[in-house]
Order: sequence, then structure tokens, then C-alpha cells
Amino acid sequence: MRHDLLSDALSTVTNAINSGKNECVVKPTSKLIIQVFDLFKREGFVQDYILEQNKKGGQLIVKLNGTINRCSVIKPRFSTKKNEVEKFEKRYLPSKDFGFLIISTPQGLLTHIEVKEKEMGGKLIAYVY
Repeated sequence: MRHDLLSDALSTVTNAINSGKNECVVKPTSKLIIQVFDLFKREGFVQDYILEQNKKGGQLIVKLNGTINRCSVIKPRFSTKKNEVEKFEKRYLPSKDFGFLIISTPQGLLTHIEVKEKEMGGKLIAYVY
């Protein structure tokens, strides 16, 4: 039984990158996983992805471009205020302005840079660099 689909998806991507593959298949999918990969695509970490529906939850075929060094979920999903984002940035990212924290806000999933600009808080979901 799977408990965290996003963790499984990001570990699949990490394993594909470590083995030198150009694409990987993430299954099953969820709305959160699709939103995370939308963010990856927008920020340039993933070339593209294709969603294929089936009766078992669907699957994503992700085309990698080799820019991801590491991606993982943040457990437990800490709540953060607008002035606490910097603390988690220091904890999970290797250096300033290198990589992104993914934060769930009332306006959807945003990077930590967008959260700082909009001066809002949320829950930490994942990081990528």
C-alpha cells in the first residue's frame, strides 16, 4: 500500500536521473503530482510531461533534461509564515538562489521566491535543485 504518492514520484525521477535516463514513467498520479510537475516544467527542471489516463490512476511520462541534481519531499509538512521561509531555505537548499522550495498556499503551489514576493505563508511540500 502506498502512503505518499508524491514521494514515490520524486524518488522515481531521482532514480532515473542517477541512472542516466532521459525519461521516466511516474505512476499512479494525483492532482498534487501534476501540479508539482507543472512547476518543474515552468522553472525549467523538466522538458515536458505527458499524462496518460488508465483505470489504475493514470501515469505521467516525464522527459528529463538533466538539470535536476536532487529532488525530494519534505516530511513532516511544516507550516511556515512569511518571515520563516528563509530558515527552511537554509535548511533544505545547498546555497542561496540555487534551487526551489515548493510551498502549498491558498493560491496553489508556489516557489519560495514567489511566496516571499507575495508575503504569504503555507505548508512546505518539496524541494528541488
